[in-house]
Amino acid sequence: MASFKRVDAPELGLWEKADIPFIKATIYARGLLAALLGVFRGNSYPRNFKHHILMEKIRTGLRFSPRQQKYLNLSTPEVYETTMRQRGLEPDAVPLPHDADGYWIGNKNAKKVLVYYHGGGFAMAAMRSHITFFADLIKILNDNGYDIAVFFLRYTLTPYGTYPTQLRQAVGALRYILTEANRSPADIIVGGDSAGGNLAMATLLHLSHPHPEIEPLTLDKPLAGVFCFAPWVDFSSDGPSMTQNANKDLCTVSGLETWSGAYLNGRPGDNWSEPSRAPAEWWADAKTERILMLAGSDEILLSGIEAFAKKVKTVFPETTYIVGYDECHDAHLYVGEATQTGNELRRWVAARL
Repeated sequence: MASFKRVDAPELGLWEKADIPFIKATIYARGLLAALLGVFRGNSYPRNFKHHILMEKIRTGLRFSPRQQKYLNLSTPEVYETTMRQRGLEPDAVPLPHDADGYWIGNKNAKKVLVYYHGGGFAMAAMRSHITFFADLIKILNDNGYDIAVFFLRYTLTPYGTYPTQLRQAVGALRYILTEANRSPADIIVGGDSAGGNLAMATLLHLSHPHPEIEPLTLDKPLAGVFCFAPWVDFSSDGPSMTQNANKDLCTVSGLETWSGAYLNGRPGDNWSEPSRAPAEWWADAKTERILMLAGSDEILLSGIEAFAKKVKTVFPETTYIVGYDECHDAHLYVGEATQTGNELRRWVAARL
Protein backbone atom coordinates (compact mmCIF):
# COMPACT_ATOMS: atom_id res chain seq x y z
CA MET A 1 0.00 0.00 0.00
CA ALA A 2 1.33 3.45 -0.90
CA SER A 3 1.95 5.94 1.88
CA PHE A 4 -0.25 9.02 2.10
CA LYS A 5 2.15 11.93 1.89
CA ARG A 6 2.06 15.61 1.00
CA VAL A 7 3.16 15.99 -2.60
CA ASP A 8 3.54 18.96 -4.91
CA ALA A 9 3.61 21.45 -2.01
CA PRO A 10 6.03 24.32 -2.76
CA GLU A 11 7.80 26.62 -0.35
CA LEU A 12 6.51 30.13 -0.97
CA GLY A 13 8.57 33.29 -1.00
CA LEU A 14 7.86 36.24 1.29
CA TRP A 15 5.79 38.16 -1.26
CA GLU A 16 3.83 35.07 -2.27
CA LYS A 17 2.84 34.53 1.36
CA ALA A 18 2.09 38.21 1.91
CA ASP A 19 -0.29 38.20 -1.06
CA ILE A 20 -2.47 35.43 0.38
CA PRO A 21 -4.41 37.48 3.01
CA PHE A 22 -4.97 40.23 0.44
CA ILE A 23 -6.53 37.78 -2.02
CA LYS A 24 -8.65 36.23 0.73
CA ALA A 25 -9.94 39.70 1.65
CA THR A 26 -10.70 40.37 -2.01
CA ILE A 27 -12.67 37.14 -2.26
CA TYR A 28 -14.78 38.17 0.73
CA ALA A 29 -15.30 41.69 -0.62
CA ARG A 30 -16.27 40.52 -4.11
CA GLY A 31 -18.68 38.00 -2.63
CA LEU A 32 -20.29 40.70 -0.50
CA LEU A 33 -20.54 43.05 -3.47
CA ALA A 34 -22.10 40.31 -5.58
CA ALA A 35 -24.68 39.72 -2.85
CA LEU A 36 -25.52 43.42 -2.54
CA LEU A 37 -25.79 44.07 -6.27
CA GLY A 38 -27.03 40.64 -7.29
CA VAL A 39 -30.67 41.68 -7.26
CA PHE A 40 -29.89 43.94 -10.22
CA ARG A 41 -27.99 41.33 -12.25
CA GLY A 42 -29.04 40.68 -15.83
CA ASN A 43 -29.27 37.58 -18.01
CA SER A 44 -25.50 37.41 -18.43
CA TYR A 45 -25.21 36.25 -14.79
CA PRO A 46 -26.36 33.01 -13.12
CA ARG A 47 -30.12 32.77 -12.57
CA ASN A 48 -29.66 31.27 -9.11
CA PHE A 49 -28.72 33.96 -6.56
CA LYS A 50 -26.51 31.67 -4.44
CA HIS A 51 -24.74 30.42 -7.54
CA HIS A 52 -24.11 34.02 -8.62
CA ILE A 53 -22.26 34.75 -5.39
CA LEU A 54 -20.40 31.45 -5.46
CA MET A 55 -19.18 31.95 -9.04
CA GLU A 56 -17.89 35.44 -8.20
CA LYS A 57 -15.96 34.14 -5.20
CA ILE A 58 -14.44 31.21 -7.08
CA ARG A 59 -13.39 33.38 -10.03
CA THR A 60 -11.75 35.79 -7.62
CA GLY A 61 -10.01 32.88 -5.91
CA LEU A 62 -8.34 32.01 -9.20
CA ARG A 63 -6.10 35.00 -8.51
CA PHE A 64 -4.14 32.60 -6.31
CA SER A 65 -1.22 31.34 -8.36
CA PRO A 66 -0.86 27.58 -8.89
CA ARG A 67 1.97 27.65 -6.35
CA GLN A 68 -0.19 29.43 -3.77
CA GLN A 69 -3.05 26.99 -4.38
CA LYS A 70 -0.79 24.02 -3.79
CA TYR A 71 0.56 25.67 -0.63
CA LEU A 72 -2.92 26.38 0.77
CA ASN A 73 -4.78 23.22 -0.21
CA LEU A 74 -4.41 19.59 0.69
CA SER A 75 -2.70 17.29 -1.78
CA THR A 76 -4.72 14.58 -3.53
CA PRO A 77 -3.39 11.86 -1.17
CA GLU A 78 -4.43 13.94 1.85
CA VAL A 79 -7.84 14.71 0.37
CA TYR A 80 -8.45 11.04 -0.33
CA GLU A 81 -7.29 9.77 3.05
CA THR A 82 -9.09 12.37 5.19
CA THR A 83 -12.34 12.14 3.23
CA MET A 84 -12.41 8.35 3.34
CA ARG A 85 -11.75 8.29 7.08
CA GLN A 86 -14.40 10.96 7.71
CA ARG A 87 -16.89 8.66 6.00
CA GLY A 88 -15.78 5.67 8.05
CA LEU A 89 -14.08 4.04 5.06
CA GLU A 90 -10.59 2.55 4.96
CA PRO A 91 -8.24 4.18 2.43
CA ASP A 92 -6.53 1.78 0.05
CA ALA A 93 -3.79 3.13 -2.21
CA VAL A 94 -1.94 1.25 -4.94
CA PRO A 95 1.42 2.46 -6.31
CA LEU A 96 1.35 2.70 -10.09
CA PRO A 97 4.14 3.08 -12.65
CA HIS A 98 5.44 6.50 -13.65
CA ASP A 99 5.15 7.93 -10.11
CA ALA A 100 1.36 7.73 -9.90
CA ASP A 101 -1.06 6.15 -7.42
CA GLY A 102 -4.50 4.59 -7.66
CA TYR A 103 -7.02 5.01 -4.85
CA TRP A 104 -9.85 2.57 -4.30
CA ILE A 105 -13.30 3.86 -3.36
CA GLY A 106 -15.54 0.92 -2.51
CA ASN A 107 -14.81 -2.79 -2.62
CA LYS A 108 -11.70 -3.35 -4.73
CA ASN A 109 -12.96 -6.86 -5.49
CA ALA A 110 -16.13 -5.54 -7.12
CA LYS A 111 -16.86 -7.01 -10.53
CA LYS A 112 -17.15 -3.61 -12.23
CA VAL A 113 -14.59 -0.80 -11.96
CA LEU A 114 -14.89 2.87 -12.81
CA VAL A 115 -11.41 4.32 -13.54
CA TYR A 116 -11.55 8.03 -12.82
CA TYR A 117 -9.33 11.03 -13.63
CA HIS A 118 -9.98 14.23 -11.68
CA GLY A 119 -9.98 17.77 -13.03
CA GLY A 120 -8.25 20.94 -11.91
CA GLY A 121 -6.45 22.27 -14.97
CA PHE A 122 -3.75 19.58 -14.54
CA ALA A 123 -2.47 21.94 -11.81
CA MET A 124 -4.75 21.43 -8.81
CA ALA A 125 -5.29 18.48 -6.52
CA ALA A 126 -8.54 16.57 -6.31
CA MET A 127 -11.23 18.07 -4.10
CA ARG A 128 -13.16 16.44 -1.28
CA SER A 129 -16.27 16.60 -3.47
CA HIS A 130 -14.55 14.35 -6.03
CA ILE A 131 -14.33 11.59 -3.43
CA THR A 132 -17.74 12.15 -1.86
CA PHE A 133 -19.55 12.33 -5.20
CA PHE A 134 -18.24 8.95 -6.34
CA ALA A 135 -18.55 7.35 -2.91
CA ASP A 136 -22.21 8.38 -2.94
CA LEU A 137 -22.64 7.28 -6.56
CA ILE A 138 -21.39 3.75 -6.04
CA LYS A 139 -23.27 3.40 -2.74
CA ILE A 140 -26.53 4.20 -4.50
CA LEU A 141 -25.72 1.79 -7.32
CA ASN A 142 -24.59 -1.02 -5.03
CA ASP A 143 -27.61 -0.54 -2.76
CA ASN A 144 -29.67 -1.22 -5.87
CA GLY A 145 -27.99 -4.53 -6.61
CA TYR A 146 -24.97 -3.52 -8.68
CA ASP A 147 -21.34 -4.36 -7.88
CA ILE A 148 -18.97 -1.50 -8.73
CA ALA A 149 -15.97 0.32 -7.24
CA VAL A 150 -13.98 3.40 -8.28
CA PHE A 151 -10.25 3.44 -9.01
CA PHE A 152 -9.20 7.08 -8.64
CA LEU A 153 -5.92 8.20 -10.20
CA ARG A 154 -3.42 10.47 -8.48
CA TYR A 155 -1.37 11.92 -11.32
CA THR A 156 1.51 14.41 -11.29
CA LEU A 157 0.42 18.03 -11.29
CA THR A 158 2.03 20.78 -13.30
CA PRO A 159 4.70 22.12 -13.23
CA TYR A 160 6.24 18.97 -11.68
CA GLY A 161 5.02 16.94 -14.65
CA THR A 162 3.94 18.15 -18.06
CA TYR A 163 2.33 16.62 -21.14
CA PRO A 164 2.37 13.71 -21.91
CA THR A 165 3.24 12.63 -18.33
CA GLN A 166 -0.37 12.78 -17.14
CA LEU A 167 -1.66 10.85 -20.15
CA ARG A 168 1.00 8.18 -19.63
CA GLN A 169 -0.16 7.86 -15.99
CA ALA A 170 -3.83 7.73 -17.05
CA VAL A 171 -3.11 4.91 -19.50
CA GLY A 172 -1.10 3.20 -16.76
CA ALA A 173 -4.08 3.26 -14.38
CA LEU A 174 -6.28 1.57 -16.97
CA ARG A 175 -3.50 -0.93 -17.75
CA TYR A 176 -3.30 -1.81 -14.03
CA ILE A 177 -7.03 -2.56 -13.81
CA LEU A 178 -6.85 -4.71 -16.93
CA THR A 179 -3.69 -6.66 -16.15
CA GLU A 180 -3.07 -6.56 -12.38
CA ALA A 181 -6.67 -6.33 -11.17
CA ASN A 182 -7.71 -8.81 -13.89
CA ARG A 183 -10.85 -7.04 -15.09
CA SER A 184 -12.31 -7.50 -18.54
CA PRO A 185 -12.67 -4.33 -20.64
CA ALA A 186 -16.40 -5.09 -20.69
CA ASP A 187 -16.43 -4.55 -16.91
CA ILE A 188 -14.60 -1.21 -16.98
CA ILE A 189 -15.91 2.34 -17.34
CA VAL A 190 -13.44 5.22 -17.77
CA GLY A 191 -14.33 8.81 -16.91
CA GLY A 192 -13.10 12.19 -15.86
CA ASP A 193 -14.04 15.82 -15.35
CA SER A 194 -12.53 18.93 -16.96
CA ALA A 195 -8.79 18.22 -17.36
CA GLY A 196 -9.61 14.68 -16.28
CA GLY A 197 -12.22 14.56 -19.04
CA ASN A 198 -9.40 15.45 -21.39
CA LEU A 199 -7.43 12.48 -20.05
CA ALA A 200 -10.43 10.15 -20.38
CA MET A 201 -10.91 11.02 -24.05
CA ALA A 202 -7.17 11.02 -24.76
CA THR A 203 -6.88 7.58 -23.14
CA LEU A 204 -9.74 6.33 -25.32
CA LEU A 205 -7.99 7.76 -28.37
CA HIS A 206 -4.73 6.07 -27.35
CA LEU A 207 -6.43 2.66 -27.44
CA SER A 208 -7.10 2.93 -31.18
CA HIS A 209 -4.42 5.48 -32.19
CA PRO A 210 -1.50 5.12 -29.75
CA HIS A 211 0.44 8.18 -28.69
CA PRO A 212 3.94 7.84 -30.18
CA GLU A 213 5.60 8.36 -26.77
CA ILE A 214 3.36 6.02 -24.75
CA GLU A 215 3.28 2.22 -24.81
CA PRO A 216 0.21 0.98 -26.72
CA LEU A 217 -2.57 -0.75 -24.80
CA THR A 218 -4.51 -3.36 -26.77
CA LEU A 219 -7.99 -4.51 -25.74
CA ASP A 220 -9.63 -7.78 -26.76
CA LYS A 221 -13.07 -6.17 -26.50
CA PRO A 222 -14.43 -2.63 -26.02
CA LEU A 223 -14.72 -0.86 -22.68
CA ALA A 224 -18.21 -0.77 -21.20
CA GLY A 225 -18.26 3.01 -21.51
CA VAL A 226 -16.33 6.26 -21.39
CA PHE A 227 -17.75 9.51 -20.00
CA CYS A 228 -16.52 13.04 -19.41
CA PHE A 229 -17.90 15.89 -17.33
CA ALA A 230 -17.18 19.32 -18.86
CA PRO A 231 -14.22 17.93 -20.81
CA TRP A 232 -11.44 20.44 -21.48
CA VAL A 233 -10.62 19.03 -24.90
CA ASP A 234 -10.00 22.33 -26.71
CA PHE A 235 -7.48 24.84 -25.38
CA SER A 236 -8.55 27.69 -27.68
CA SER A 237 -10.38 30.66 -26.17
CA ASP A 238 -12.32 31.99 -29.17
CA GLY A 239 -15.64 30.14 -28.85
CA PRO A 240 -18.82 32.23 -28.31
CA SER A 241 -19.36 30.76 -24.83
CA MET A 242 -16.05 32.23 -23.69
CA THR A 243 -17.63 35.68 -23.66
CA GLN A 244 -21.33 34.81 -23.34
CA ASN A 245 -20.77 32.83 -20.11
CA ALA A 246 -17.87 34.83 -18.70
CA ASN A 247 -19.97 36.09 -15.75
CA LYS A 248 -21.88 32.85 -15.27
CA ASP A 249 -19.05 30.37 -14.86
CA LEU A 250 -16.35 29.70 -12.28
CA CYS A 251 -13.58 29.35 -14.89
CA THR A 252 -11.81 32.28 -16.54
CA VAL A 253 -10.03 32.58 -19.86
CA SER A 254 -6.84 33.76 -18.14
CA GLY A 255 -6.93 30.74 -15.84
CA LEU A 256 -7.37 28.34 -18.75
CA GLU A 257 -4.48 29.97 -20.61
CA THR A 258 -2.21 29.65 -17.56
CA TRP A 259 -3.07 25.98 -17.02
CA SER A 260 -2.83 24.93 -20.67
CA GLY A 261 0.50 26.74 -21.02
CA ALA A 262 1.89 24.91 -18.00
CA TYR A 263 0.56 21.57 -19.27
CA LEU A 264 2.02 21.88 -22.77
CA ASN A 265 5.23 23.50 -21.47
CA GLY A 266 6.17 24.91 -24.85
CA ARG A 267 5.02 21.93 -26.92
CA PRO A 268 2.49 22.47 -29.70
CA GLY A 269 -0.95 21.02 -29.19
CA ASP A 270 -1.72 17.69 -30.83
CA ASN A 271 -4.49 15.09 -31.13
CA TRP A 272 -3.87 13.70 -27.62
CA SER A 273 -3.18 16.90 -25.67
CA GLU A 274 -6.38 18.38 -27.13
CA PRO A 275 -8.61 15.51 -28.29
CA SER A 276 -10.80 17.92 -30.24
CA ARG A 277 -7.90 18.23 -32.72
CA ALA A 278 -8.14 14.56 -33.72
CA PRO A 279 -9.88 14.08 -37.07
CA ALA A 280 -13.40 12.69 -36.93
CA GLU A 281 -12.39 9.38 -38.49
CA TRP A 282 -10.09 8.68 -35.54
CA TRP A 283 -13.17 8.29 -33.33
CA ALA A 284 -14.96 5.84 -35.63
CA ASP A 285 -13.13 2.87 -34.11
CA ALA A 286 -13.22 4.05 -30.48
CA LYS A 287 -12.72 1.05 -28.18
CA THR A 288 -15.87 1.49 -26.11
CA GLU A 289 -19.51 0.52 -26.27
CA ARG A 290 -20.82 3.98 -25.39
CA ILE A 291 -19.62 7.55 -24.85
CA LEU A 292 -21.30 10.14 -22.61
CA MET A 293 -20.39 13.83 -22.64
CA LEU A 294 -21.84 16.19 -20.03
CA ALA A 295 -21.64 19.97 -19.90
CA GLY A 296 -23.28 22.93 -18.19
CA SER A 297 -25.22 25.56 -20.11
CA ASP A 298 -23.38 28.31 -18.20
CA GLU A 299 -19.78 27.23 -18.70
CA ILE A 300 -17.25 29.01 -20.86
CA LEU A 301 -16.05 25.70 -22.35
CA LEU A 302 -19.50 24.97 -23.79
CA SER A 303 -18.77 25.93 -27.42
CA GLY A 304 -15.71 23.69 -27.60
CA ILE A 305 -17.50 20.78 -25.93
CA GLU A 306 -20.49 21.05 -28.28
CA ALA A 307 -18.26 21.08 -31.37
CA PHE A 308 -16.33 18.07 -30.08
CA ALA A 309 -19.50 16.12 -29.23
CA LYS A 310 -20.92 16.75 -32.71
CA LYS A 311 -17.68 15.63 -34.36
CA VAL A 312 -17.49 12.38 -32.38
CA LYS A 313 -21.17 11.60 -32.85
CA THR A 314 -20.93 11.85 -36.66
CA VAL A 315 -18.75 8.73 -36.72
CA PHE A 316 -19.61 7.11 -33.36
CA PRO A 317 -23.42 7.22 -33.07
CA GLU A 318 -23.44 5.66 -29.60
CA THR A 319 -22.45 9.05 -28.19
CA THR A 320 -24.81 10.85 -25.82
CA TYR A 321 -24.40 14.57 -25.19
CA ILE A 322 -26.30 16.24 -22.34
CA VAL A 323 -26.27 19.89 -21.25
CA GLY A 324 -27.35 20.67 -17.70
CA TYR A 325 -29.65 23.69 -17.54
CA ASP A 326 -28.26 26.62 -15.51
CA GLU A 327 -25.18 24.59 -14.58
CA CYS A 328 -21.67 25.97 -14.33
CA HIS A 329 -18.47 24.05 -15.04
CA ASP A 330 -18.42 20.84 -12.97
CA ALA A 331 -21.52 21.98 -11.11
CA HIS A 332 -21.92 18.60 -9.38
CA LEU A 333 -18.66 19.28 -7.51
CA TYR A 334 -19.28 22.90 -6.48
CA VAL A 335 -22.89 23.83 -5.89
CA GLY A 336 -23.58 21.43 -3.01
CA GLU A 337 -26.81 20.08 -4.42
CA ALA A 338 -28.04 17.48 -6.89
CA THR A 339 -27.57 18.45 -10.53
CA GLN A 340 -29.09 17.30 -13.80
CA THR A 341 -25.72 16.12 -15.11
CA GLY A 342 -24.95 14.24 -11.91
CA ASN A 343 -28.28 12.43 -12.09
CA GLU A 344 -27.80 11.66 -15.77
CA LEU A 345 -24.38 10.15 -15.06
CA ARG A 346 -25.80 7.83 -12.42
CA ARG A 347 -28.48 6.59 -14.82
CA TRP A 348 -25.94 6.15 -17.64
CA VAL A 349 -23.47 4.23 -15.46
CA ALA A 350 -26.24 1.96 -14.18
CA ALA A 351 -27.19 1.15 -17.77
CA ARG A 352 -23.59 0.10 -18.49
CA LEU A 353 -23.43 -2.37 -15.58
